[in-house]
Amino acid sequence: MDGTRELRIGFIGCGHAAGIHMDRFLALDGVRVVGCADADRHAAQALADRATAVGLGMIGDRRVETAVPVFTGHAALIHETAPDAIAVFTPHLAHYRPTMDALQAGCHVFVEKPLSTSAQEAADIVGLAQGRKRLVGVGHQYRLLPSLIAARARLAEGTIGALRLVSATLAQPWLEGHGGAENSWRFDPKIAGGGLLADAGDHLLDALLWSTGRVAVEVAAVQSRLDSGLDVVTAAAIQLSGGVLATVALSGISPDSLFEMTFFGELGRLHLTDRTLVETIGRSPPAEVGLPEPGESIDANFVAAIAGNGPLCCPADEALDAVRLLDAIGRSAATGQVVRPT
Repeated sequence: MDGTRELRIGFIGCGHAAGIHMDRFLALDGVRVVGCADADRHAAQALADRATAVGLGMIGDRRVETAVPVFTGHAALIHETAPDAIAVFTPHLAHYRPTMDALQAGCHVFVEKPLSTSAQEAADIVGLAQGRKRLVGVGHQYRLLPSLIAARARLAEGTIGALRLVSATLAQPWLEGHGGAENSWRFDPKIAGGGLLADAGDHLLDALLWSTGRVAVEVAAVQSRLDSGLDVVTAAAIQLSGGVLATVALSGISPDSLFEMTFFGELGRLHLTDRTLVETIGRSPPAEVGLPEPGESIDANFVAAIAGNGPLCCPADEALDAVRLLDAIGRSAATGQVVRPT
């Protein structure tokens, strides 16, 4: 695709997240949804109707409506509509097959995080994308937070000196009583593959690696589950490359939402939330850092990258590092052993 062509995109997995991203895609010039696929045909039809309504247009004085076709399997969508790109919003365990099939068919792919719940599957996706010369963007949209962008820049500049320790926490309200019971599958490792860790936790892991520019070397982790098997709390100690240590805490049973990271350097520290960044140097009082204006959405970034107008926010080869860390945390918690990501 060049910068003048229409981008024809198909959606695989038609739940709530797909609807949010579809609205963002259709708000961009030159993007058209050509098909929606879901094992639940009603969900696929609802999303297709939404896309059809947005796609209503005029030719002269005549209104034209082209209904978006519906499929119950991703293979039929790819074969019958020949899209330029595929957006994958299936449960985590089902990211791999449609992504690989779309790449084999010559499509670019946007995958909701995590890229996969298996490090080997993620590596397969990266290898095939490189071989087919196709783009695979992963939905690590925390990378677009102005506070995280500013923290990453200041860490690279060395404003707090040599980095020694990072503390990262993400908490979400418990499902019951918070209007989110329909998303309980995200906490179930048997269904989601990795539970809460692979869902919201993958954002935190990617933010840790991306902001510091490092990879995980060793991991020791523990997890707490409910009697039903739902994964609700994960804590991990991580050694990053260059001798930097990190602690990660993830909770799905918090009364409130929280995202915060603190970077401790030899000269000072940085503390960020999803909205603020505060820097403390030596014994000086803490000072709030001015943040850049919010930029493009991750969906707009994907479309721009396909058109050759900039790099992907999170390409698959970078998302692979987060999957390897996610996998290592899961293995460490299951075995009680210190694990090296592979």
